[in-house]
Amino acid sequence: MEQNNEQILLTGKLDQAKSKAQINADIKQLQKNINALYLDTGLDQKTTDSFGKRLKEQLKQAAGSFKQWLSPASATSALIKQMKTAITGLKEVNTLLTKIGNTNANLSQSDLSRLAARAFDMSGKTGSKPSDYLSGVQDALLKGYKNAEEIAELSLNAQNAFHMTSGQANSYINAMDKAYQLGGSIKELTDILDGSGSIAGRYTLDMAQLSEGMSAASSAAYGLNVDAGKTTAALATMMNTLRLGGQDTAQAFRTILSYTGQTANADLGIDASGLAAYEQACNRLNVSLRETKDGVLSLRDPMEVLGELSVIYNRLQEGDARKTGLLSAVGGGSDAAHLDALLSHWQDYENMLRLYEQSSGSMAKAAQNTADSWEGSLNRLAGTWESTIGNLVDDESVVTAINALNGLLSVVEHVTDALGPIGSVGLFAGLFSGFKNTGRDVMLSLS
Repeated sequence: MEQNNEQILLTGKLDQAKSKAQINADIKQLQKNINALYLDTGLDQKTTDSFGKRLKEQLKQAAGSFKQWLSPASATSALIKQMKTAITGLKEVNTLLTKIGNTNANLSQSDLSRLAARAFDMSGKTGSKPSDYLSGVQDALLKGYKNAEEIAELSLNAQNAFHMTSGQANSYINAMDKAYQLGGSIKELTDILDGSGSIAGRYTLDMAQLSEGMSAASSAAYGLNVDAGKTTAALATMMNTLRLGGQDTAQAFRTILSYTGQTANADLGIDASGLAAYEQACNRLNVSLRETKDGVLSLRDPMEVLGELSVIYNRLQEGDARKTGLLSAVGGGSDAAHLDALLSHWQDYENMLRLYEQSSGSMAKAAQNTADSWEGSLNRLAGTWESTIGNLVDDESVVTAINALNGLLSVVEHVTDALGPIGSVGLFAGLFSGFKNTGRDVMLSLS
């Protein structure tokens, strides 16, 4: 029995020795692959030293985030996954740069290289992927923006702040710009995003739904001189009261504005007789849709009219013929329910409008919170990996680098399995603190 135990212990020690030998072999192979990456991509020592420093900082930051959100084992799993994702990210970056170059003949190779550098810089600042920024640039260029890079940055901030997709953010920005004829003004677009985002956050509304409603209603609102703040507050009031989506609310608001602004709309089924019936219903509430200025009779501001209506409307008893008459005048059904919600909750509308006007800088703050999260840290880490590649416009260079990274990461997985999560994170930082310095200690503390 004792002999069997000794044999088991001896076998265990041999297996342990083999395991250590395998780890050392894997580490040496990992170092060779790192050096291959150095040689194949033609990076100079200054660049790689800088990359090593930045990678270590990103790993340290990511590790700090992991302590709050993940166990060590799942942290390393996420880390490895993000490193592998970086390879796909490189292909996306290269593809996007190629598309941007092909559709904008006035952009030189140096312009594209600068765009790539800007994409990695934005990844570091916002915690987004480099390809997210380039997708925004491409979208803005296709829509004719001369300040496409600023529009793309604004879109990234909106995505981070409000958890919107790139498509949702891009569409919202473009719709607001066109509807209110802002000419791509970053300040005015930021004001709209600040205001609408603050309202959505305070009243737990889905920002994507609110932006969808704004996109659908803003042109009609602008045509009647209803600005973005008032439109946002009105839509949000009705959405918050009825808990309906942006499209339904936008259509109802367009109907309310058309009747109040006395504008016929065949698409909404509003004709001259319907407009006359609505005006009579308002007159019965002692609210006029028109006023005389400088001897000229003209229509009043629709939101001022609705504000006056709300005061009288909320004093009336349920079932009062004047109240039901007003609701019937907008066609009843969903449109009447939305009008009732807006007038009955006019105080909410005014509160939201004040919040909108006092929300400057709120989007930037919310976006930074997302950038500082563990997901943002991982995205920055991926961006650091991708930014090691030299000329991203050169397909051949990208393919060589991707092959080198693929070989490197296959060994990383073996080492991770053997060393465990904490040792592996330390290993990565140590290896990349100097690309060609294979003789120095491999383990390096992140603390």
